[in-house]
Parts: sequence; structure tokens; C-alpha cells
Amino acid sequence: MKRLAVIAALLLLTTAAQAETAKSIYTKIDLKKCGQVKKPDGQVFEGAWRCPGYAGYDVFISAADSREMATFGQTDKNDCAGSKTFNGFNTTGSVIEWRMKGAKPFAAIQRWTVSNDPANSAKHVTWLVVNKLAGGTSCQMHYVAGSFPKANVAARKAADEKAEAFDCEKDKPTYDSAIGPPGINLEACNTPAKK
Repeated sequence: MKRLAVIAALLLLTTAAQAETAKSIYTKIDLKKCGQVKKPDGQVFEGAWRCPGYAGYDVFISAADSREMATFGQTDKNDCAGSKTFNGFNTTGSVIEWRMKGAKPFAAIQRWTVSNDPANSAKHVTWLVVNKLAGGTSCQMHYVAGSFPKANVAARKAADEKAEAFDCEKDKPTYDSAIGPPGINLEACNTPAKK
């Protein structure tokens, strides 16, 4: 009888651990199907869009001077992720990988294409940007160079192991790369000026 109780307890622990295992849900964004919330100014600003996301998080994309910004939440106001972009010309990817525990997303991963040669904008690299999601807002917390070994696995690992404890206001984003730093502001959210 005691042995059956131990086996039952172990099964319960295993089931509870599996219930907390993170999984991925994928969505796509298409700016042609998104609502434009700000029109281009005819000079540098190229516009801003609100796109359907997942589980209460919309995706906000804005562009200026051939550089994009992306953020996730109910609004893009005072959102740290929405104020960061790579130094080189860039575009955000159309696929969002939402890292989930149960029905709740805790991180979003998006691949960006970034120009890495000022003399030739056709030369580019990719970066996976890991965003922490909490309280209806987001911040960029980790970057993985697309050329890094098993880059997708590394991005998921960073999300799963770091997102919960990451403090957007105080913690500096980190990165995995064999080609150097990502060429983006690596300060905590309380350092750069907010929108």
C-alpha cells in the first residue's frame, strides 16, 4: 500500500511538472491586414500598425528611416520594446513564436533581418529577439544571432529560463552570438528615454 502511495505521488509530481512545461504557439502578421494607427509623415516616419497577436497581446509595428520597432501588449504607450531598434537598417519578421505556460504567454520571439554593412545595405544578418511579456506590456530581454548554433533552441531556452525573473526596468538585455554584440541599445528600460 505504501508503495502505491509513493507511485501515485510521483505520478502527480510528473503531471504537475508537465503542466508547467513551456510550449510554443505561432502566429503570423501581415501589415496589409493590420490596422494602421499612424500614417507616414512624408519624411522619415513610415507609419505604425496594430496587428492581432495572441491571448490578449497585440503586435505593434512602427517604422522610421528604414528601421522598424515591434512591441507586444494591449497598448504601445510607454512600452520599452517599442522604443528599441537595431542601429542598421532592419525589418521585423512576420512570424511570432509565443512561449506559453498553460494558456498564458510569457515571452514572444521574433526574427529580425538587420543590415550589418554601412557601405552595402544588401548585406545582412538575422537576430532572434526575445521579448518578456508581463502586465500587458513587453521589453526586449535577450538576442540570439541567427548564425548562432541552434539559434531557435537558444532563444527558447533564454525565454524559458530568464523571462520570469527578468526586470524590464532594471536588468540589461543579454545575447548569444559568435559575431559580436547585436548593435542595439543594451540598457535597461529605465535608461533610454520613453516614448
